[in-house]
Amino acid sequence: MTVMLHARNISKTFIMHNQGGAVLPVLHAAEISVARGEAVILTGASGAGKSTLLRILFGNYRPTSGSVEIRHAGKMIDIARANSRVVLDIRRRTLGWVSQFLRVIPRVSTMDLVRDPLLRRGVDETIAMNRARSMLERVNLPERLWALPPQTFSGGEQQRVNVARSFVDPAPVLLLDEPTASLDVGNRDIVVDLIREATAAGSAVVGIFHDESVRERVATRRIDVAHFTPGGQPA
Repeated sequence: MTVMLHARNISKTFIMHNQGGAVLPVLHAAEISVARGEAVILTGASGAGKSTLLRILFGNYRPTSGSVEIRHAGKMIDIARANSRVVLDIRRRTLGWVSQFLRVIPRVSTMDLVRDPLLRRGVDETIAMNRARSMLERVNLPERLWALPPQTFSGGEQQRVNVARSFVDPAPVLLLDEPTASLDVGNRDIVVDLIREATAAGSAVVGIFHDESVRERVATRRIDVAHFTPGGQPA
């Protein structure tokens, strides 16, 4: 199996400068390796470091020690040490992120937001439009909203835009931070199907889900992040 993501010996310590320089160790010697077609679910109590680890894998947090290698353009690149230009290229072509919050440029229409990942990867504009339309229909977002920016949408509608944008062309490596938050049962089922389809097509997935039924349906493997708390003790 082709390994798409390999994080080794990841440790993370935060220094709380607004609290007199207090040191907060969060992760110690974390290891995670994910191959094509796997969906690895991070588990552990609140505060165990799941979100911190996911942000390190995406390159938002720099680890105190360790490496995060992503298979990009045929070779493994350490995103924790790469320069910003390389990190942006990895995110554009290889590494996707779906969170429970939609963060986009204001005043850009929903259709343009969903179509943009396809255009950036060189897909013909007409094909990109049709695929975006199909995805928006699939996530049950009313057509009357497609030409509007999503900032004024409900939480559930914004999350469906988020999901549509990320799964219209799933990245080879997908990081999911509560993608089913704010969704009703029917739309959660749609997201589960999209994740399964992405892994079947070869995407390597790492995700956090608080909904046990969703974890059961998408996980090929679980990692308890509590094993990586400082001292090796569960949180």
